[in-house]
Amino acid sequence: MEEYKRFTVSLPKDLYDKFEAFRNKIGISRSDSIRKAMHSLMASEESIPDTSVNVVGCIPIIMLHEHFIGKSEKEDSHEHSHGIDHDHDYHDHKYDSRPVYASVQQTDEILKTDIQHHFGEIILSTTHYHLEFEKCLEIIAVSGPYDRVKLLKERLQTLKSVISIGFFIMEKEFK
Repeated sequence: MEEYKRFTVSLPKDLYDKFEAFRNKIGISRSDSIRKAMHSLMASEESIPDTSVNVVGCIPIIMLHEHFIGKSEKEDSHEHSHGIDHDHDYHDHKYDSRPVYASVQQTDEILKTDIQHHFGEIILSTTHYHLEFEKCLEIIAVSGPYDRVKLLKERLQTLKSVISIGFFIMEKEFK
């Protein structure tokens, strides 16, 4: 049976009240909520001392996405500079058109794919969601040596179109 340790936590009254209301709302005990908060804090602070330890987790990324616009679309466009009328749920796009230029976001999309190919041994899956017309969320599930997972996150973080990147990991042989 697992051994437990007890300790006392002192909190300002307003923080305690907010915490109690939150944990009661989601129906979780104080001990369980503190355990989860501690694991979350340690994961967010990347406090894994042994860089060769195997971890599992995800890297969520919110990125800007700019759309390719062919020359004929630019000439026909009157609504916006990118030729899209946002008053409709869809837009007509000439998918056979070729871009006249590649923006930072478009270049980053190519680089993101290339980075992911170089880390294929630790990427379990990727899921791509379209949040808004020009924003996307990508969630990369990872498993492998901490140093490789952290390097993947660092490489993705260098992309200029990344608005936000998260890093949620824990030791794979979690106890």
